Amino acid sequence: MIISIWNHRKFIMHGAWRDLRHRYAGSSMGFLWNVINPLFQIILYTLVFSRLMPVRIPNMSSSFGFAIYLCAGLIPWIGFSETVNRCTNSFIANANYLRKLAIPEQVFVAQDAGSSFLSLMIGMCLLVIICCVLGHYPSWSWLCLPVILILLQGFGFGIGLFLGVLNVFFRDITQGLGLILQLWFWATPIVYIENVLPPWTLKFLYFNPAFCFIHSLHIIIVNNKMPSIKLWACMLFFALTMPLVGYFVLRKLRPELRDVL
Repeated sequence: MIISIWNHRKFIMHGAWRDLRHRYAGSSMGFLWNVINPLFQIILYTLVFSRLMPVRIPNMSSSFGFAIYLCAGLIPWIGFSETVNRCTNSFIANANYLRKLAIPEQVFVAQDAGSSFLSLMIGMCLLVIICCVLGHYPSWSWLCLPVILILLQGFGFGIGLFLGVLNVFFRDITQGLGLILQLWFWATPIVYIENVLPPWTLKFLYFNPAFCFIHSLHIIIVNNKMPSIKLWACMLFFALTMPLVGYFVLRKLRPELRDVL
């Protein structure tokens, strides 16, 4: 899988960039909407949770603390869920190409994941700028942010590859995925702090694969600290294991995949 993705890296990067540029094709603002949308979300959450509904973060004196906490988890989650959704529908969306071109199936999934990653990076760059404007300045630990985001997107790519194969044979997966992602979102401390949960539930958070990624981002962005070795190990495990699971399922069902499409 890695070799095929590497061999088609130019095709993947070109397709991801083309998708990002043409995502808002036909609108007068065009590419700028990729910047306007996340910027509007960040500013809106900052105003709401610092002025209209002020919420304090423990050990953080800034009135913008909760807005930063929320955006630090919400923006990566939006990128992650977009990756999962787009990759799950990748085979069906590219059915015409898969029938005609001898390109490995996972390349199209990687292309959609790459497009979502570029969109995510735009949002995170805007968040860093807004943090600086609000007086919450980065530390050296913030240099690890791209690594964590790549691992998170790798995890999303693996889920999307796995579900994308199954979605070819069971089209209801697309509909059910939206419900699952909503439940997963609320099961992850993004719009709330894990300290508000009952103490007996805290030990179960590590069974939520998304928690290690979101919690690590909160530690870096909100607390200006480095995640623990345990969190790094969890992120590496999920980011490496899930693509392997997805590729294993693809190999098993590959002989029938293009015929069903």
